[in-house]
Order: sequence, then structure tokens, then C-alpha cells
Amino acid sequence: MSKEFIVPTGSIIKEYLDEIGMSQKECTKRLGISEKHLSNLLNGKSRLTEETAIKLEKIFHEIPASYWLNYESKYREQLKREEINLKDFNEDTLNQLNQRYKFSEVFSGLGWDLKKQANEMLKLLRISSFDQFDRVYSNLKVDFMEDGGEKEAIAIWLNLAREEVEIQNKDLTNKKYDKEEFLKSLNRFKKLALNKDYENSLLSARKLLNRLGVYLVFCDAIVNSKVRGALTTYLKSPAIFLSGRFKTHDHIWFALMHEIGHLILHYDENETIVTLESELELDPQNQEPKENEANSFARDFFINSDDFRKFIETDDFNKKNIEDFADSQNILPGIVVARLQHDGYLSYDKLNYIKNK
Repeated sequence: MSKEFIVPTGSIIKEYLDEIGMSQKECTKRLGISEKHLSNLLNGKSRLTEETAIKLEKIFHEIPASYWLNYESKYREQLKREEINLKDFNEDTLNQLNQRYKFSEVFSGLGWDLKKQANEMLKLLRISSFDQFDRVYSNLKVDFMEDGGEKEAIAIWLNLAREEVEIQNKDLTNKKYDKEEFLKSLNRFKKLALNKDYENSLLSARKLLNRLGVYLVFCDAIVNSKVRGALTTYLKSPAIFLSGRFKTHDHIWFALMHEIGHLILHYDENETIVTLESELELDPQNQEPKENEANSFARDFFINSDDFRKFIETDDFNKKNIEDFADSQNILPGIVVARLQHDGYLSYDKLNYIKNK
């Protein structure tokens, strides 16, 4: 079997599950194994055992256990070949790969040597050699900014977030994303953002997104990725990824609505849209058009543009006035403070105590 095309046995199982329309949650019930065990199997982290292969016969009637076990044997053989090939890397090469692909950060605390980390990084990135990275990830559109994140860090973050999709999303049904139905539910997100407990508000947002056929994942950013969020596709459904670099309620909700703006305005299942942290600081005239449109969507979603224009004309941004205006927009006052700060009407050291941390 050519190493260019070999994938974990779990990837093949995942395709068959998708074909028969069975969720992974349902599969764990039928196999009698834990969700974590199945997730590790599907992602190639766990070896397929004879017992599980026999159980799979009950789900995929026409596929014998021997098929899965033979494939698993070939896959593990190929992994061993790749591991052996990595022995050809000298220490200097491994150290260079470590620095470029963030081994020390991604695999911190696991006690693996650099050869093991290099092999695991290849699996994470789903490439058979590091020479393939630039070709495989040439579609990451992050080069339009001088201060853009490193492509390697962004690719790693996207794949780490992808591994979290089914762990974090428990409420996704077989419901397919429908733009028109999604638009009818938009106002519900604004109501959820009123919850001052931002963690609970985001859990509610994930449940709502899942019911609308959309995944939501939170995954800490990788050093030098400078990524704020992304819109991509997972198993034919839209998936929103958000990094963890948010200190206040207004930041995280603006980031979420920004990606929802991309979903409504720009979603293409064959494209991944990455939003970098510095997008908020860019002048709209210098901004990538899709990012500008998503920012405008998020701004107008929370605050009516005409109402905001009238509000700033008062030029009186004390606590009471801000709270009154927030009430009129049915949002938390911290969102108004953030907007005033971003647009230059308040300095970034003013009224931060109003924001929800």
C-alpha cells in the first residue's frame, strides 16, 4: 500500500459510518465502548483490536472482521516504516523541525523523543513527509498580511481543533445546515449573549449551533499562529473554530458572530477561512474583503448602526448613558464599551470595569 494514500483504519470506519448515516455517539452504544475509545480509534490514536473488529461486523454486515484487521496491520506496518525512515534525520534536522512545527508546545509533557514527536506531527497534519507540507497547505490564505501568522502554526491549530470536534460537540444530530433556517434563528444568539456567565452562554451557543447543523470548537491557539478563529468543514457540515485568546465576554461573542458572519456570507465547503487576531485593528480599507464583511456583520448584529451613530453624537459616554444605550439594543454594556474603544471614542483604559471578564 502506497504511503501517500494510507490513512488510519479509523478514517475508513468513519467514512462507512457517514455513508450509512450513523453518528459516532450511536456507534459507541452499538459497540459497547466509550466515546473516547471510539474517538481515539477513528483518529488513529488507538490500535483496532480483534474484539472491536468482530463487533464491527454487526454494524457493517458485508464487511468481515478480517478486512479491518488486515487494513490495520498494513497501516501499522506503514507507521513503523515511517518511524524507521525518521531515523535518517540527524539531530540538527530534528531540532529544525521541532522549531518550525512547534513539537515542544504541541507534545509538551508526553515524554516523547524528537523522532516520536516528528512522526506524531506527520499524523496530526495528515502528511507522509514534511516535504509535502507546503503543497498540502498551500490553500491557507494567510499571506495577505505582513503580520500574518506562521502557516505551520495555523495548520497545526486547525488540525488540533479538528480532533476536538466530536469530543466537544455532543448535540449535533443528523440535521444538515440550512442557511434560511439558520437566519430565522439568528436573534436567539443575541439573547444567549445576554448571559453574563460567558461560559454558560457559549455552551448554549454550541447547543444551538449543533441543532442547526454547525460544529463549534474552542482550541487554544499555537504560538505564532495569531489566529482568532476559522470557518471550515467537517464531515460535510460547517465547523467554527475559535482560539482561547479572549479575556472578556464582548471579545468572545464578537469573534463567534464574526465567524457566523462568514458562515452566512461566505461559506464554501471546499474553503477554510482563517481570521487572524490583528483583523480587528486593521483599517477597513486595508482589510481583506471577506474579513471586512464579517466584521461589519458582527458589529451590526449587536448594535444598530443608525442608533449607534445617534449615540456617539451625544459625545457623553458615562456609565449610565452606556447602560441605557445597551438596554435599548438588548445587549450587555461591555459590548458598547468595546465598540466605543475600537472606534476611538473611548481609550482602551476607560470603563473596562463595565466589561464582563
